[in-house]
Amino acid sequence: MAGGAFASLVAGAVAGAVFGTAAEDAHLVFWLIIPFQNLGLIGSLVLVARMRGHRDLGTALGLVVEPRQAWWVAAGAASLVPLSLLAAALRSALGVEDESPQAIVEAALEVSGTVTMVAVAIGVGVLGPVAEELLYRGLTFRIAARRGAPSWIAVVVSAAVFTAAHLADPTLFSPAGAVTLSALFTFGVFLGVLRVRTGGLGAPIFAHSGFNLMTLTLMYFLA
Repeated sequence: MAGGAFASLVAGAVAGAVFGTAAEDAHLVFWLIIPFQNLGLIGSLVLVARMRGHRDLGTALGLVVEPRQAWWVAAGAASLVPLSLLAAALRSALGVEDESPQAIVEAALEVSGTVTMVAVAIGVGVLGPVAEELLYRGLTFRIAARRGAPSWIAVVVSAAVFTAAHLADPTLFSPAGAVTLSALFTFGVFLGVLRVRTGGLGAPIFAHSGFNLMTLTLMYFLA
């Protein structure tokens, strides 16, 4: 699985470079860069899994998605409430007045009112959650678990790697960014617990999708 991890680092670096340059063409980002990044990561994980003797990502990383798990979309959307309260409390404690929007959020706002919003919804609400859950609650979690770590350690490690990957976005290197990263780590722990409790990636994927889609909805309506 090391190849999949390497591919994810390359994809993260590419995304960081794109967003770090202020995403000169936000439409290009959502129609080309994000799909390429996510599908490339998924494809690399499939390839490595088969090279390791697994017939699919279900046996390799726990990718089992059942329609009855779809209700976790609502749970993921609802998780935005406690995470927002946590972020507000941290901002108050640290004396941070403003939020630190991620570069991808700023890029999404640039395409508001255009057909590219469809690509945003697909990339951020579908492809992103699938690719990220395969990488963090799938590959990273399984590597930690195979090293003999108890499940709660695997949850924390996968959440930490999930959070660290967002540092490819230079806008998060600030006190406000630290608040955002803290919320992301907490969300990562939540997704990891779902992975443990349900035994697969279906629930985390649906919850992640619900969180992202709710964030987009509020962002577009409140912007």
